[in-house]
Amino acid sequence: MIFFRKIKRSFFWKIFLLFFVKPIYDFIWVYIINFQAKLTLISWNSKKKNYFNLDNNNQLIVRNDKIILNIVQELNKICTKDFLDKSREEMKSNEQHNLELFERLEYNDKEKIINFASSELIINTAAKYMGIFPVLSRIYFYHNIPNPNGENEMQSQKWHKDGMGYKGLDFFISITDVNLDNGPFFFLKKNNPLGAFSKIENAIPNPILGERNKISNEEFEKIYDKSDIDSIVGPKGTCVIVDSYNCYHKGGYVKSGDRVMLRIAFDTIDSAVLNFDEDKYKSNNIFYYNKKHINDVDDKFLKFLYFKRSSFMKLFKIPQKLLKFYQIFHYKINRNSE
Repeated sequence: MIFFRKIKRSFFWKIFLLFFVKPIYDFIWVYIINFQAKLTLISWNSKKKNYFNLDNNNQLIVRNDKIILNIVQELNKICTKDFLDKSREEMKSNEQHNLELFERLEYNDKEKIINFASSELIINTAAKYMGIFPVLSRIYFYHNIPNPNGENEMQSQKWHKDGMGYKGLDFFISITDVNLDNGPFFFLKKNNPLGAFSKIENAIPNPILGERNKISNEEFEKIYDKSDIDSIVGPKGTCVIVDSYNCYHKGGYVKSGDRVMLRIAFDTIDSAVLNFDEDKYKSNNIFYYNKKHINDVDDKFLKFLYFKRSSFMKLFKIPQKLLKFYQIFHYKINRNSE
């Protein structure tokens, strides 16, 4: 076992994964596990469409895009003083540092976000990156404030990857202006070619709730230079598109003020996310928009986007087994390996 751990830290193991294991698994993932999603994408790609090009990277910052700015302008109107005050008071009374507000939005506001998330531009971007037609899995409307009791970074405010799938895509869009003090989203802009087959070795020891597999700033800075890190500091409408399963990131640590962020996430049927919450992830309703039912959607692409699930994956717990498979092969990233 100790010998195997040493092997998984070696340059040989990295090359073995990069040129043998990962190419084979990439083929299996696209053409066997997600075969129907691949066929759907081929049909979808019958004509040229616009998209944000990640250019083989797992992250991209988008600034001053008119389509994004339009939805941000609409959502920013929600963030009135009264709206934020109520949210802030609720967090303080419960000693929380963030609150998810999407399900509390008015019907019309949810409708605007759904339409944006299912627009050709956004679907295309996710599909081009993932190589298959995506499933719209999650929408969050976060409000963040300073941590209770003056605590330092905690939980998702520490460096991590979201270990719930092999490949996905998230859109993090600033609804309010973001500076270094009110919770910018940080991410590793250095591309990770091994993706889910790699992991930083020295996670926080004896982690408290929410800090499992998180990486301290000190450990992260031993491996990566500051020049390898970027953030979405900037005016409202700044967006980072990132594969949160493959790119290390952190965010939401507010020192002062407030941060409001829209997050739209795309997944695949083999992601553990789609089987995570039985009350929300149902096959006949969009969990965050329960007025829309599968029978109300005629478009085959939207039906796939909103409702596609796999009973086979769920029955045999395939997503959980795949996560174990990735863990077995993990290349252990450390200060001597990058």
